[in-house]
Amino acid sequence: MKDKISSGAMVILIAVSAILFVMSMMDNVDPILYGSYVFFGIGLVVALIGAVTGLIADPSSIKGIGIGIVGMAIVLGAAYGLADGSDYVNYENTSIDLSEGMSRFSGMLLYAIYILMGASIVTLVFSRIYSLMR
Repeated sequence: MKDKISSGAMVILIAVSAILFVMSMMDNVDPILYGSYVFFGIGLVVALIGAVTGLIADPSSIKGIGIGIVGMAIVLGAAYGLADGSDYVNYENTSIDLSEGMSRFSGMLLYAIYILMGASIVTLVFSRIYSLMR
């Protein structure tokens, strides 16, 4: 049953992607951007359903989920502290409407990506060193 659902979902996502690609070639309003919103929404819903289903199946896993949420909140808090949002003044005389808050938010997301990328590289290096020492 799961294989049929996965195959059906895959066919639907491929069809939507093909339609969005054809629309982008016909110079419509940026369908790739809106398609990414749709795919992000689908991914978010599937992730939430998976998390709830996992909690129902194994209630003891709530500790691991809590640690992950707290860790992500710490990373986002540190990234928000690093972002200053001062580059919005570069866009004052352009057609781009950018506020200081939006500039700080985008800077926060960039810093969060940098922090998580650095943490994953450090984790990979230390796990490799640890496995060599065993």
